[in-house]
Amino acid sequence: MSERPAGALAGIAMILLLAAPASGAASGGGQGIRRDTVIEAPSAGSARISATAEAGRYPIDDGGGETVAVSVTAACQTSCAAADPQQVADFLGTLVHGDEMELLTVQLDTPGQIDFDCGYGAQACYYGGENKIVLNGDETPAPDGAGREFVLAHEYGHHIARHRESPPPFPTALDWGTPRWSSYENVCRGSRSGALFPGNEGLHYYRDPGEAFAESYAHMRFPEAGVAWRWVRSLEPDAGAFRAIREDVLEPWQERTTLALHGRVPSSQGGAVVREFGTPLDGTVSLRPAGRRLTRYRLSLLSPAGRVLRSSRHDLSFRHRLNYTVCGQSRLRVALRASHDRGGVFKLQVQRP
Repeated sequence: MSERPAGALAGIAMILLLAAPASGAASGGGQGIRRDTVIEAPSAGSARISATAEAGRYPIDDGGGETVAVSVTAACQTSCAAADPQQVADFLGTLVHGDEMELLTVQLDTPGQIDFDCGYGAQACYYGGENKIVLNGDETPAPDGAGREFVLAHEYGHHIARHRESPPPFPTALDWGTPRWSSYENVCRGSRSGALFPGNEGLHYYRDPGEAFAESYAHMRFPEAGVAWRWVRSLEPDAGAFRAIREDVLEPWQERTTLALHGRVPSSQGGAVVREFGTPLDGTVSLRPAGRRLTRYRLSLLSPAGRVLRSSRHDLSFRHRLNYTVCGQSRLRVALRASHDRGGVFKLQVQRP
């Protein structure tokens, strides 16, 4: 979900979406109903609605002393049946979360305001640039039976992704889902094959992994809710997906880690030395000599089956590095071959997500 259009376009976009077949949906009825929209910033009209809201901070009662901002629009204060800020805050405290909770604002709208702010037919929306969830102030269930708290959990999944890093070269976790989850669900392979469409909430809403991540997060909170999975079947969550989400929430990925490979390269007549290493997450892997002298070897990056994925064209120095995007592989191999008659000792630095 890269930068989304402002809220003024959301209603038109949602009408078009509902008129079109949900080609990305994988199962169940009501496939044309979108759970939500993700918008970078509100329109001027939506900002005027927000300006009428009365806001406050409320404890989430999770034992950590955290609070969350909840606002209620003026129209919702007089007409919504379930516009209780503390009730919303209490529910948020039951979600698996990190420090991003303190950044959140939840705005309670009337159903008509939801249509304007989020797009016709949407049950909620997330303004990524404002860390804001816009939610219905009534508790009317969604067409697929999802209750308001399920919808709120889905939106909070977007908020988590908004505040998680995504390993290069993948743009954002808001588009791809959080790192461990997206690696577990093979989002990179799905994107390359054309089965998934990161950041595409149009006709491919149900094949957007960012949306599937948010829905998986809601299913993790409500495993017995009976809400049918309507996203592409390959992303339907299981116990492993839930473990990955929980780890991404509680122990966010920060940066690549470094490991060292070392040994002796045989002479040019002696073939190559091969080392294997794990690649737990998708993303860019970089290899380079650890020393500062010109090496007397060349290296190739191989699949576990021995297929050459990337090779150096010349002897390496500390200024050179070999980069490769891991996309679904859990292990890789590196082969080092002497470029002259004599071999020698090598030390190789590997950076991986």
